[in-house]
Amino acid sequence: MISRRATPDGLPFRLYQRTGKFKVSYFYKLPGGACAFWLSASARNPEALKKTREEAIHRAEVLNGNGIAVGSTEGLIKKYFAWQERMPLGSEDRKAAITLIENRSEAKNLIKVFGAMEPEDIKPKHIYRYLSERRERGAPAKANKEVALLSAIFEYARRLGLLEINPCRGIKYNKTKPSQKYVTGAEIDLMMEVARSRGGSYLMLALCLYTAYLTVSRPQEMRSLTRQSIQPDGIEIAVGKRKAGQHQRTKLILWSPQLKSTIDEALASQRTPSIYIFANTAGQIYTRSGFTTILNRLMAFCEAKAQDKGTPFQRFTLRDMRPTAVTDRMQGGDRDVTDATGHADDRMVKKVYDRRTVKKAKATSVFGAPHKAANTGVHLKGGFTLKKPRR
Repeated sequence: MISRRATPDGLPFRLYQRTGKFKVSYFYKLPGGACAFWLSASARNPEALKKTREEAIHRAEVLNGNGIAVGSTEGLIKKYFAWQERMPLGSEDRKAAITLIENRSEAKNLIKVFGAMEPEDIKPKHIYRYLSERRERGAPAKANKEVALLSAIFEYARRLGLLEINPCRGIKYNKTKPSQKYVTGAEIDLMMEVARSRGGSYLMLALCLYTAYLTVSRPQEMRSLTRQSIQPDGIEIAVGKRKAGQHQRTKLILWSPQLKSTIDEALASQRTPSIYIFANTAGQIYTRSGFTTILNRLMAFCEAKAQDKGTPFQRFTLRDMRPTAVTDRMQGGDRDVTDATGHADDRMVKKVYDRRTVKKAKATSVFGAPHKAANTGVHLKGGFTLKKPRR
């Protein structure tokens, strides 16, 4: 009989670790005392150590009867993420790192419901039931993203020949109401005032939000912004989203006094020097959950401050900065909004990000009067004009 471990090490039953000067080994003891397997890795290679430990734990769980069934949906999901991690960073099939982090979080809910089922046993009715129950719990948009991930996993299974039909194909997702959140200048000013009084991580996050507003950027573009992005003319930002096959695009936001001082303040506020401009206290990039936790606290402080002042204030997030900036730019007649967002055209800008409630236009000159023919000249460099020949 195996006795209780003297020091808990997080390893499964019968799996043990032996640490030497040059290598670390994992071995599984059978009831008779023999070893079922013995895996080792160099003590100086952290990556190899991590993989060896994971492999040992997986083998031990299988021997203990707790392994993931090969044909289960949970096993398929694990296989999908392993496939993603194995792909080269430049592969068009590989998702962005920030997307994979979000997908892993979404997969947890999928595993709770579908994990033990065989993939071929999942039918459209099960998908619809999942969407309905998640909608009733107040997460219709999140449910849509989770089912989209499940669909991608099933397509991967079809590629491997493990599945004939993707049950997510043709599914009608939950209807959601697009956000119309607009952050006022007074709310941004109050956030900066409270953040500066608190300092530390609160100030760093507030500067990140304000930079997102000034540069019309996505959340992931800001959290991963590095010192390398700082250029003599401005700040160069890699556009976060692109279609498969497209080359990586960047946008250069030229310096303004506000943008320059904000970036300088963020770098000066770092407790630990980091390659990231908006780094945490350890000099690393903020995780999505860590960022959200600190921002929620900052918003709570802002609400209390606004109540003391008797001024209106509504919570906002890093995601709200981009549409707010687009709206303000369009309200001011800015003509380079599409370049600032990094989009190829203005269709998405007008449909999603423009949140003006009142739009202005010139009045018709004379109602019913014949209009003059439009000038069809084409203006060329040097002041020359080509006109259509007279008939």
